[in-house]
Amino acid sequence: MHKQSMRPVREVSVSVLEARLKRAVRPKDRLWATIRLAEGLLGKDAMLIERALTLFTEAERLAEDTHDRRGVAAAIRGVGRCQLDLSNLRAALETLERALPVAEQTGYAECEITILRDMGIAYIRQSNPTLALETLIKCAGLAELIGNTRVHASALEQIGVALKDLGRYSESLDYYRKSLALLDGTRWTRDQTSVLGNMSNTLRYLGRYKEALSALEQSGELSHSTQNNRDEGLCQGSIGLIYSEIGDYPNALSSFFACAKIMERIGDKLNLANAFGNLMQVYMQLGNTEQITYFGEKALAVFEEVGDRRGQAGMFVDLGKHYLWSAQKASSRRMLNRGLALSREIGSKNYETIALTSLATLEMDLGNFGSAEKLLQKALSIASTSGDRDLIIVTLLGLGTLFNKRGEPDQALSFLERAVTIAEEIHSRRHEQEAHRMLAEAFETNRDFERSLAHSMLASIIKEEILGAEKQKAIAELQLRWDIEKSERETELLRKEVGSKSREIERMAVEIEKMAMNIGEKTELLRGVSRRIRKIVRFALPATSPQAPAKAGTPPPTPPPPRRTAGGGKFLNLTPLPQSAAAEEGLGEGAHQIEFDKLLSELERDYPVKGIRIVVNQEFQLVNQNILQKLSKRYPDLTPTERKICVLLRDGLSIKQMAVMLKLSNRTVEWHRYQILKKMKLKPRTRLMAVLMRM
Repeated sequence: MHKQSMRPVREVSVSVLEARLKRAVRPKDRLWATIRLAEGLLGKDAMLIERALTLFTEAERLAEDTHDRRGVAAAIRGVGRCQLDLSNLRAALETLERALPVAEQTGYAECEITILRDMGIAYIRQSNPTLALETLIKCAGLAELIGNTRVHASALEQIGVALKDLGRYSESLDYYRKSLALLDGTRWTRDQTSVLGNMSNTLRYLGRYKEALSALEQSGELSHSTQNNRDEGLCQGSIGLIYSEIGDYPNALSSFFACAKIMERIGDKLNLANAFGNLMQVYMQLGNTEQITYFGEKALAVFEEVGDRRGQAGMFVDLGKHYLWSAQKASSRRMLNRGLALSREIGSKNYETIALTSLATLEMDLGNFGSAEKLLQKALSIASTSGDRDLIIVTLLGLGTLFNKRGEPDQALSFLERAVTIAEEIHSRRHEQEAHRMLAEAFETNRDFERSLAHSMLASIIKEEILGAEKQKAIAELQLRWDIEKSERETELLRKEVGSKSREIERMAVEIEKMAMNIGEKTELLRGVSRRIRKIVRFALPATSPQAPAKAGTPPPTPPPPRRTAGGGKFLNLTPLPQSAAAEEGLGEGAHQIEFDKLLSELERDYPVKGIRIVVNQEFQLVNQNILQKLSKRYPDLTPTERKICVLLRDGLSIKQMAVMLKLSNRTVEWHRYQILKKMKLKPRTRLMAVLMRM
């Protein structure tokens, strides 16, 4: 059977995947090369996702032609994933539901778990957390059974998101922790940053801002260690949400602008649009109409450019609500209708419900209560189907407001009492307080003053609790700001310490440079010693040995043993050139000169080069004995030449200087240095001299 894996291939560049597709000749090879290339295009901009969609469609045709049922499952799943990335949620679910039975029938578990996970994500985006939870639990169980840790961790993360949407926050945090435990020690740092980001969102929703910031700090450290600018920018955006939540709008704006700057620099337009949307939300809190309109329309334009229809739907709804609050009713209706149409098209029940309730509010303001009731009833039906209880409360309160305004308190009561029940279940105190206030109005209209007073008192008690919570929130904000200032002070101290260390390093660098210059001078001295040895051998030997040269086959005279200088230096303490030899250098006398030239040629051939190398090598081994022993013990794979290069590098010699000393080419020395890094298991850009200096 032709087995293939559904494991991610994004770490392989698109150009490599395209080359593999071109080389694929057999139909099945071409099928899976097409699928892998398409998978490599996922998660990028809309244009590349559209290309991936075309490739997956072509792969499905190839799979059908080759009767490869696993290929069919993988290709259909890919089409569904593309639809999900393009925010075509309804089309994505229909496609994934078509792929699931094919994967189950063929026993393709790797594909099955990814289909289930993608379906769960689609249900979450559709505001259907109940169905998402059911699907993701099945995915997590199957992933654990087959041992796919990455999908298992991803499924647990999405279960946490679904539980958060259902108001089950403690359980949500537990699942995030389980996901992190699975990812701990793996190389999937982007998965870890995603989990930490979702965890911070839940903690922020609970008002546990310090813990939320701690999670984001971990995420930021992971992003920085892997040089992942995108995730680092997302961390800035999440920090901005925390500041916005606690009412620190200047810092919120600063964080969102920092996020936008990073996303613009790296070309991530989708997250740039999200940053603009967040800036719009902050300016809505500040009431700056001009900036709200500017950033809202800017975000909408970028969402349209990248083809993110879910983002477009959200911006249409947000801008519609803004125009509604600023009494621009015509603009509000236009934006809300566009948002409603697009939400229905992509299957986003969340945005569809919000658009309907906002349009109902607009109709109520215009006195069109009949149209408003139809819109709210439709919104309630959609919210009930999705299971999003927060949206259900909003629509119930909208219906209660409608019937109170229309003078029909009896009809308002049933909706408002139901809103109170759900608000108590999910601990939404603000909604509960609003529902009790409206119930008090309804009972007062019915002249049931006793029950009106009871609900009014409950509303007041809850309001006091909320105010108390606001005070606690203010205290938490002050604590958070103090922690941030403390962190900034510690950062400043660290910055000063780093500056001090930098100056110390600069001083050491100057000393090392001086050492290198000294070594260069010593190198020149060594060359001078070599020349003096040649002169001594050339002139002194004939003067002291006037006999005829040795016969053929007689070994050359043994050189005297090397001696150290009085100061313990590396170099030989050579005797000065004898005057007889110096005088003889200029002679041109008959037979003696002929014999001398013959002896000279033999000595040049047999003695000086070998002798000098032996002497220098003996001196080198003796002086650097300790470091050479350490290198041999710690890195036994190093060759003698590589150990010698390590010593010379430690002494600060350049590549050119080492090449001269070792009688090698510059390129050969470079190659030896690369081998040293490889055997020491160091990165190519590592400063090898600094490593050797610490030995």
